[in-house]
Amino acid sequence: MRPETTSRRIAGRGWATILARAGCCLLLLAGSQSLACRSNQSKPRSAPKTLAVVNGEVISIADFQKTLNTVKEAGGKGFFSAGERAGRIKSELLERMIDVKLLLQEARKRRIVLDPKLVDASLQLIFDQYPPGGVEEELLKKSKSLQSYRQETQTSLLVHKLLKREVVDRIAVSTVEIESYFNKHPNEFREPEQVRVRQIVTKTEETASQIRKQILRGEKFEALARKHSLGPEGKDGGDLGYFARGIMPPAIEEECFKLWSAHVSRVVPSPYGFHLFQLVDRRPARELDLDTARPRIERKIMEQKTREAESYYIRTLRDAASIERDLGLLDQLH
Repeated sequence: MRPETTSRRIAGRGWATILARAGCCLLLLAGSQSLACRSNQSKPRSAPKTLAVVNGEVISIADFQKTLNTVKEAGGKGFFSAGERAGRIKSELLERMIDVKLLLQEARKRRIVLDPKLVDASLQLIFDQYPPGGVEEELLKKSKSLQSYRQETQTSLLVHKLLKREVVDRIAVSTVEIESYFNKHPNEFREPEQVRVRQIVTKTEETASQIRKQILRGEKFEALARKHSLGPEGKDGGDLGYFARGIMPPAIEEECFKLWSAHVSRVVPSPYGFHLFQLVDRRPARELDLDTARPRIERKIMEQKTREAESYYIRTLRDAASIERDLGLLDQLH
């Protein structure tokens, strides 16, 4: 039996971004195009419960099924109903898992290690966005342990460190590239009117109404947001930053854009809870000059170069790898 060596270009978001935000079990949701290669239908030389072998390392049915279930839950009802779509999703997901395996192998080869304190700090950032017990509750819904979540985080950080060292740190954006982009895309630098608001989110309308009365009596919106808001921005005084029309749900957008300085909105219901808003600043529509637009352009070009460089890097790992798949077994999984 001949092992299969494959390479495919990865489109969509860069792997560093995907891994850092979602962990390897949700890579499919990054919107990348199919990497599936069905040119070889032969089975790996391994145990019956093996779905793929990557340079001698196994991807088991159990691990794949666990990841597939996570993707199905995230996709919602009906996401997996169409047979053609299900087949494509499973193929893409297997290829993502193969890529993660290749990247972890390369990290070991290059003796890249993580400081455990970095893993702890990364987990703490997640915990800080939830009320006490919130992370554990979310993990329980997904039948996932804190230990497995920590392992996913460690995997993400390790791959991120590898890609940063071998790919991202070798990329540069020149002044000529920035100026050229600015001149070729003038419409991107015409900004509509924007507002900057603070927000407090509560579970009940009664709680929101009581907080509103406290604000009207002179208590600080920011302090009450830090104390009561369920939103992750609560720790920053509820600051949502600037946004234009078309970003927020219509009812929230309408309320925010009719606010005047320091005014507190009425209680606004939404699927997320009950909201209070306070205007911080308002920016009129404007056209950005080159100096103002420069950081934005540099980030955009950097992101594009990073996606392309990461795709090429993974392709080189695939070109040098021995990758075997049991695609017949993959078709049987649901």
